[in-house]
Amino acid sequence: MTDPVLHTPRLTLRPPQASDWPVVSGFMATSERLGFIGGRQEDEFVRWRGFLATAGHWTFKGFGFFTVLRDETPVGRVGVIEHPAWEEPELGWHLFDGHEGQGYATEAALAVRDWAHTALGLGPLISYIDAKNAPSLRVAERLGARFERETTLLGHPVQAWRHPVPDADGSPEAYA
Repeated sequence: MTDPVLHTPRLTLRPPQASDWPVVSGFMATSERLGFIGGRQEDEFVRWRGFLATAGHWTFKGFGFFTVLRDETPVGRVGVIEHPAWEEPELGWHLFDGHEGQGYATEAALAVRDWAHTALGLGPLISYIDAKNAPSLRVAERLGARFERETTLLGHPVQAWRHPVPDADGSPEAYA
């Protein structure tokens, strides 16, 4: 199977490459927003292992986080993940510092959600979001996701948000 590359009007999404390491490592080491996705990682080896896990996810699952590019500049990562502790595949997103508030997460997540449904037969997908992560909650709402329940993930309380099937009419069946 050829690695998928997705395009939106402003963005290109591709599986991770070795050239992504510096920006991903920098984000993992310094971002204030990492509390919602596992916390800052000061240890370079821990960051490297996490970076390799992203690439390995593609190898073993056939899907994972895409690197999101705007004019060849990495602006974040958006994709579908399914780790052993997850109940089902999750649509997730995070933007690198300085690229928030421009609609990139929503635009990329729509493309990934459509791809996951069409190419992989996945969905309706779920997103696990910390209740204090207002920007991610707004992205979920813009994507048409609905709050489903309170739950825990890796020992932390989160909200589960259910996405509709792409191109669905918004009826309750679109989320089932």
